[in-house]
Amino acid sequence: MKAPKWLVFFVLLIMMSGCSYVEEYRDIIRSDTISKEYFNVLNRHTRGKTLYAEFETRVRIVATWKTRAFSDAYLSEYARLYLLPDRDKKERQAVLSEASSDFNEFLFYAYTPDRESNDFSKADSIWKVFFIGEGGKRLDPLEIREIKATPLLTKLFPYVKPYGKCYSVKFPMISKSDRSNMEDYSKPILMFTGILGKVELNWHGGKNR
Repeated sequence: MKAPKWLVFFVLLIMMSGCSYVEEYRDIIRSDTISKEYFNVLNRHTRGKTLYAEFETRVRIVATWKTRAFSDAYLSEYARLYLLPDRDKKERQAVLSEASSDFNEFLFYAYTPDRESNDFSKADSIWKVFFIGEGGKRLDPLEIREIKATPLLTKLFPYVKPYGKCYSVKFPMISKSDRSNMEDYSKPILMFTGILGKVELNWHGGKNR
C-alpha cells in the first residue's frame, strides 16, 4: 500500500527537525565544556586530603592556591566562556594582578558529616587555619569567608559539592627580609587543625588528594 504524499512529507519534516535538535544539543554540550588547559592548571594548583575514623569520613578538605598563574588561567577560561571583550579582560587582569601582590589566597572546599562542625568562617570556629612557609614562618589568616556555591563556581571547581561548604582564605604576604631566610617560599603548607584532626596540604611536588 502506497503512503499518501502528505504523510511522507510529514515524516520527513519530523526527521529533519529531530536532526536539527540533535545538532543543536551537541553545540550546547561543546560550548559548555571547560577546556583541558584550564583543568591542567587547576590540578597543578589543587591539593586535598580526607581524614577517616572507623571507615567513615571525618573531614575532607580540597584547596586551590590562587597564584598569579592560576588567576590568569581562570580569567582566560572565564573570558572564553562569556566572550569577554579584550578591554574588560585587561581590566579584570589588572585587578587580579594587584590583589595577588597584596596577599596569598586559597579557595577551599570542606565537608564534615556534622554540618555544625563546618564553621571555618566563624570567629569561634572549632578550626584553626594557618599558612606555614618553608622556613617555618606561621601566618594567621587575614580573613576566612564562606562563598556561595554558584553554578559557575561548581563548574570551574568540580570538587565543590552541594553537601559541603566553600571558603576563601587570605594570608598576608611575607616581607622580603623574612622571605630571604626561607629556602623556598613559593611552596607553602596550608594547615587545618581542630578537634576532628589535622589536615596538612602542601605544594611540594606530588599531590595529596
